[in-house]
Amino acid sequence: MNALTALHLPRTLCAAGAIAALPGELQALGMRRPLLMTDRGLVAAGVAARVAEACGVASVLFDAVTENPLFADVDAAAALYARADCDGVVAVGGGSVIDTAKLVALLATNAGSVADYAGVPNAVHGPGAPLVAIPTTAGTGSEASPSAGLHPDATTASVGMNSRHLVPRLAVLDPDLTASLPPRLAAATGIDALSHCIEGYLSEREQPLGKAIALDGITRIARHLRRAVADRADVAARQEMMLAAYAGGVAIGMGLGPAHAIALSCSDQGFHHGVLSGIGLVATLDATAQRVPERMATVSTAFGLSVGTSLAQAVAALMRELGLPATLGELGYEARDVQALAAAAQRSHFNLSAPHRPDAAQYASFFARSLQGEA
Repeated sequence: MNALTALHLPRTLCAAGAIAALPGELQALGMRRPLLMTDRGLVAAGVAARVAEACGVASVLFDAVTENPLFADVDAAAALYARADCDGVVAVGGGSVIDTAKLVALLATNAGSVADYAGVPNAVHGPGAPLVAIPTTAGTGSEASPSAGLHPDATTASVGMNSRHLVPRLAVLDPDLTASLPPRLAAATGIDALSHCIEGYLSEREQPLGKAIALDGITRIARHLRRAVADRADVAARQEMMLAAYAGGVAIGMGLGPAHAIALSCSDQGFHHGVLSGIGLVATLDATAQRVPERMATVSTAFGLSVGTSLAQAVAALMRELGLPATLGELGYEARDVQALAAAAQRSHFNLSAPHRPDAAQYASFFARSLQGEA
């Protein structure tokens, strides 16, 4: 383990019906005219209106966040924030919405555009406007993480930003808001949470509390993801998955690893990030286990596996059981240049805190096997 890592957490509410507390919470944050950010699917489902009513103050709606969020989404929302004289941001949605909202809140108090911060190492910035994150999926953990990922345009891989100033001031985990989540999306976001918890725990960065939270998330996913996918009416399982996703967000703050380097390198064809991250786990966990067997044994135990069982194979089996592809070949990803993918993965910042940092040749092997459907 290397240098101690700070843990930055939002104030957190977790219960069915938790959005009822929003009026008092917004008042405490000084929000009288928030920008309510969401996507058109949640507007159509009535979720955005439900949260807007619960806020108890007049909000300004921005519903143009795309599934794989773009720089243009941030700049458009930031312009609306300024025109409408807003004083905070309420994000209602999955990781795409919350990540976009993080940069909008940052731009509310920092000069420039999103291109001046996302993907720019050591960009100078201060605290953003107050941000409330209300997730409607249980996977990305953006409501508890210091990170955000965005695409410069629709055909370019995502770039990220990591800062204590991106952590929301308040996270509201209300499982009632996840009832409309389709089973396949519930599965994909759940695997996303699993990838965060596993790689965050394996990280070389020292954060004992964060490690404990990550292990707890792994156990919750192993026990409750199948139920949450199988039955939308299982509120208890959905609440457990929201807690697991939150744990994954905490784990992101400790750094991730090669599974996410693979996911980022393959983010150019519109596939769900959670599925790509799961595929990355399947491709890389056995190699990581050779480097840190004791740490991997702890993760496997948290996942409910017996000693000696391959965690990579167990994740692949779970993904297939949930109807998700476990390899790039099953996914239908079209690799134009495996060596270029491997080089991009090897350069990824996700390797910085990983206990195993594959070289380009090993990444090329991971990609080749996964593209051939080997798990």
